[in-house]
Amino acid sequence: MSINRPTFSDSWYRVAELRPALRPGVQIHRRHYRGKTWHVVQDPSGNQFFRLNDSAYQFIGLLDGRRTVAQAWNACNETAGDSAPTQGEAISLLGQLYTSNLLHSDLAGDAEGLFQRYRKRRIKQTQGYLMNLLFMRIPLLNPDRFLNRWVGLFGKLFSTWGFVLWAMIIAAGFAFAGQRAGDLVQRGQGVLSPSNLPALYAALILCKVLHEFAHAFACKKFGRDAGGRGEVHQMGVMFLVFMPMPYVDASSSWMLGSKWRRAVVGMAGMFVETAVGAIAAIIWSITSAGTAVNALAYNMIFVAGVSTLLFNINPLLRYDGYYILSDLLEIPNLSQRAKDYISYLVKRYVYGVRQARTPARAANERYWLASYGVAAGIYRVFICTAILLFIADKLFFLGAVLAVGAAVAWIITPLGRFLHYLFFSAELARVRVRALAASAGVFAVVIGSLTAVPADDHIKVEGVIHPVNRSYIHAGADGFVQSVLESGSMVQPGTTIVTSHNPDIEARLAELRFEHEELVARRRMALSPPKNDPRTAMQLAEQIEAHARIIEHEQRKFDALSLASSQAGMWVSPITHRLGGVYLRQGDLIGEVVNFDEVIVKTAAGQDSAALLLEEAAGDVEIRVRNRPDIQVAGRLLDKSPSAGIDRLPTPAMGYGAGGSMRTDPKDEYGTKTAERFFEFRIACDPRQAARNLPAEQRVVVRFSLPRRPLAAQWYRSVLQLVQKRFHV
Repeated sequence: MSINRPTFSDSWYRVAELRPALRPGVQIHRRHYRGKTWHVVQDPSGNQFFRLNDSAYQFIGLLDGRRTVAQAWNACNETAGDSAPTQGEAISLLGQLYTSNLLHSDLAGDAEGLFQRYRKRRIKQTQGYLMNLLFMRIPLLNPDRFLNRWVGLFGKLFSTWGFVLWAMIIAAGFAFAGQRAGDLVQRGQGVLSPSNLPALYAALILCKVLHEFAHAFACKKFGRDAGGRGEVHQMGVMFLVFMPMPYVDASSSWMLGSKWRRAVVGMAGMFVETAVGAIAAIIWSITSAGTAVNALAYNMIFVAGVSTLLFNINPLLRYDGYYILSDLLEIPNLSQRAKDYISYLVKRYVYGVRQARTPARAANERYWLASYGVAAGIYRVFICTAILLFIADKLFFLGAVLAVGAAVAWIITPLGRFLHYLFFSAELARVRVRALAASAGVFAVVIGSLTAVPADDHIKVEGVIHPVNRSYIHAGADGFVQSVLESGSMVQPGTTIVTSHNPDIEARLAELRFEHEELVARRRMALSPPKNDPRTAMQLAEQIEAHARIIEHEQRKFDALSLASSQAGMWVSPITHRLGGVYLRQGDLIGEVVNFDEVIVKTAAGQDSAALLLEEAAGDVEIRVRNRPDIQVAGRLLDKSPSAGIDRLPTPAMGYGAGGSMRTDPKDEYGTKTAERFFEFRIACDPRQAARNLPAEQRVVVRFSLPRRPLAAQWYRSVLQLVQKRFHV
């Protein structure tokens, strides 16, 4: 379908007689994207880039400060024909180059206009910082000289041998971590506990500094290989939700000719960070728990894994994954062009604007731009809302201020611009009625869906698995472990679980038995001729009886060295793999036998949600294990705690100090006393599903279904609960 491109513009007379030229120092590089030749205009002083197609480059190339704009445009039309830029496109191109400080013009007072434009640009940048407090950047230093000095050494990491070394480190890290996979997962439950936050933040800063330097060294290395490009002049601090994080500006990698090298620069941070995480896994696995080195190493594993999977590799956020995807797809400025393409689709096919121009330069670009535009838009709304709610939950007043600012920046201001466009844009002059009707219809559908259409409603609370029938296995006597049943084995009453030995008990028992036989022989001799001494025989009988009691006591101690199950169930012990040869003292807890024939979940619901659960919760619930979306167990609500609520958790694992969701009293030595009273709900589980998927004391999330209600009502309730929680009203 041909696109209507008006050749002439009513504003042409304003620029026709100007004699502009590109500023001295501006560099132009030829690059190929998706089989087409493009010309990249670079301002080295500001590290800014501007991309031109062949016809636009030909037009700009004719502007040498002597020709007028009209002469250059006429010459371009003679040689390029229909592909030459129209007058409107030429005006737009000149304006963009001039605003980017890439164009010198012979306008009277040009210098004053340039400074005024620069001042306005700085003001706009500052306003952008203020409107974007959640992701503010502050440049601090120029690392280029440092990078030039050390790139010869660290640049070798981004080579074939560097990749081989990385693969070996990753394999070693997995091998060491795999030996303690259970401990690795269990330790993660307390990674966000207050006591661990200093170590977590230290690990975060260390990993991110190495991450950013990896980008810088990769950019510098490949830039040198490409002939001296790859300058890195800016490094600083980025406040990510008020958390200071290092960043580096490696945008000069854009000038690398190979898209694969540009992608490697984008992956360099994750490349180094995952290697650091693997080294940390090795250190963590060979150091003792409770030491500072062990704690820092574990947190570095967590940071390297979580940040890579959730943030850096995610192309929907403008981090490493976004630039890698943009380079590999050969679609520069993917995010903005995706927005422009969605805008084009609305204008062209909803409003009927026939002269709307698509930003897609090739047919296969359309699918990428449309898909990315929709996915990134939805995800951006989700992540920004999640961040604001997180801040509001931790710092209510600041969260409220940011919410107002976000409403102005993301809703009111764009809505005002949109309404101005609908009512006054010349582009909609012929289709304004259709545009207004379509917009009103979409608005009515959205508002109606949010306020009138019932949607599934639910509340999630945290709980813990609590088998009704369980027996703990304690060491019955002091001794060295000889054998132990593997954790997870099914047992029956009488099944031997642990066998130990104690040389002292065994020797003592043998000695007592020998003495017992001696006493029995002496009594027999006392009763036999020629002695026939009943009195001595009676005394010996008393000694034999007392000795038998001592033997019985020692025999019980000996029997206690072999521990057996008293009930049927599953033998569960997290320490069986390190019990061989270990000396256990009497009373030491070894593990437990759990019978999953009857399992309940004890949940703790705060007062903000308890009222709804008490009044509206359905009897059937869903039970899910954190970080395991594939596991879902059916449950049934049994009963609820007294209306006054309780203040003791079923287990410390549900407390905030152990990574749970309930705030506990820091003065409580047991870690179960909560800061506020809560309501306990008991859930019965399907025993067959519970036996396969729910180990004892496992923290789970219980989903209570509520009557269906519109999304707007659910959101209003959430905001109201947040306010009530913060102000205790």
